[in-house]
Amino acid sequence: MSNLTTRNIEILKIIVEEFIQTWDVLWSKALLKKYDLWVSSATVRNDMAILEALELIYQPYNSAWRLPTAKWLRAFINYLMKEMPNHFLDQKDLKVKWSDIKTFEEFIYNITNELSKKTKEIAFFISSWSSILEYLWIWSFLENNYKMLWNSIFSIIKMLEDKKSFIEFISSLPLNQWVNIFLWEENVISFLKDYTIIIRPISINWEIWYIWIIGSLKMNYSFNISAIRWII
Repeated sequence: MSNLTTRNIEILKIIVEEFIQTWDVLWSKALLKKYDLWVSSATVRNDMAILEALELIYQPYNSAWRLPTAKWLRAFINYLMKEMPNHFLDQKDLKVKWSDIKTFEEFIYNITNELSKKTKEIAFFISSWSSILEYLWIWSFLENNYKMLWNSIFSIIKMLEDKKSFIEFISSLPLNQWVNIFLWEENVISFLKDYTIIIRPISINWEIWYIWIIGSLKMNYSFNISAIRWII
């Protein structure tokens, strides 16, 4: 991206932010109307052509608007992983009083519940050794995505019901010790290619656990990555 001008990068940033926040795209004239770039629509179209040539955006149909590619989303996420602040939530925002938790089962539930409520995504807490699988927010995910998922809904239900195979699959993934992100065609669950998985392995009493979420491509990446990092 070293060959890009400051304006190229600004337009690319706008396209990606529009896509993530609204799941929508802007034509060159609409982009100029919404953002004060002080250039003509012809200049914006030329900038878009440069970004398209670098495979950072693409034109799905014969029209003037563009979408960010997986290549750019990956670059965007890698930037967040390195540059974003290392924080999750202020203690006053946490409704769970950890000192009141009496059992390990209650601990697992409360972590999963807190993660799902704050990120508004499906949250999981998995142990490969103990064969424990806790997940929450599945109803909201299916309700909000059923039109896009169609028959994949049945695959999701089957995946969750086949607990042993699901846990073994997650345990077999090549993960680093920090935060791992699989998005778009990188997604390790084949029928969820239009979604993102953020997953982190953790060690509890010498046992490896996995805490993670499944959500849409337009999720709040900076908040959700931070949540996975710092909720435990």
